[in-house]
Amino acid sequence: MKQQQQTEAEALPPELVERILLFLPVKSLIRFRCVSKQWLSLISDSRFAKLHYDTADAAPANNNTRVLYLSNKVSEARCIDLEASILSDYALQLPISCRNVPLGILGSCRGFILLRPHVNGTDLILWNPVTGSHKAVPYPVDDPTAPCWTGFDGTNLLWGGLGYDESTDDFFVVVGLGWRSGFEDIRFQWHYFSVRTNSWKEIECGHLPPHFPLNECGVFCNGAIHWLAMKDTAFNDIIVSFDIAGKHLSMMSLPILSFPEMQGCHDWRLKVFGGCLGISYLKKNWKIGLWVMKEYNMESSWTKPNVVLPCDDGMFFLLCFTNGGELVGMQYNTKLIKFNDKGEWADSLAITCDRTDKLMVMFTQSMRSLQD
Repeated sequence: MKQQQQTEAEALPPELVERILLFLPVKSLIRFRCVSKQWLSLISDSRFAKLHYDTADAAPANNNTRVLYLSNKVSEARCIDLEASILSDYALQLPISCRNVPLGILGSCRGFILLRPHVNGTDLILWNPVTGSHKAVPYPVDDPTAPCWTGFDGTNLLWGGLGYDESTDDFFVVVGLGWRSGFEDIRFQWHYFSVRTNSWKEIECGHLPPHFPLNECGVFCNGAIHWLAMKDTAFNDIIVSFDIAGKHLSMMSLPILSFPEMQGCHDWRLKVFGGCLGISYLKKNWKIGLWVMKEYNMESSWTKPNVVLPCDDGMFFLLCFTNGGELVGMQYNTKLIKFNDKGEWADSLAITCDRTDKLMVMFTQSMRSLQD
């Protein structure tokens, strides 16, 4: 029977087989690698993996989006399909070097996640949770165990991000470091790593005023990686961005912070909502607020989306909207909750994930692999 199925599969023209497979979900492709040697070769090819990702990304509704979180009770990663019911999750196999060590997440882009083992001198890990492919990314300095690069105390901060350049088909890891002995003496460095050339380069940032990103994990959107940051001694919040194609840093101001209705709001979080860069926050009454930048890098385009936000009391943090308009968020870092488009409770799932800003990330499934 197996030989008959393989013969029938190989009887189809290769171009037709590829066309059909391009529209299948990742889960099906993983199974179909066993159909025949021809299908295994096609699905494992990097050209096909890129075409498959681009096809799904261009579709009106991309059903490959998942949320991944690192459990704080056991050394494992767990994944949830937000487009389906969120009543259950499943485990993913971490790279060997990341098991049984404390981890952080520094970025996500086109199916890959940037992991940071919290062990002095340990390489960063670029990892595809679907294929298991991973690549060690060393720190851009000769001595990553030096105090200023550990980022484990209150005098410095290490942040990062992951981006992709379509024109060169290259992934870029970006890391920044800030340290201080007080606001009178703030220093910072930025570097980027090209996966294609396997090399680091320092980013020129002398034109920027002193700043400290407020979140370690960068957000990739519109060809750039973004971090919420605090600027200079005035404690002004801004967005620091690194343009992947141009390889330069810049800052965006946040005019919405000056609005009277924003006074007393807190716990700002930078995310992507419906393809737009957005900021969610908690109001003084612990209700959720949301602004999105409708036109990228246009300060005047910051807009309150016309959506019904849940009236859920307590510490609730917005994660994303599904293709069907449902809202998903975290409450008290212990429960994932989905609300329908009317702001009514739909599903929930108890999870173990403290500090979601460092241990949870959205990612889009991809069949792509990297050579270590």
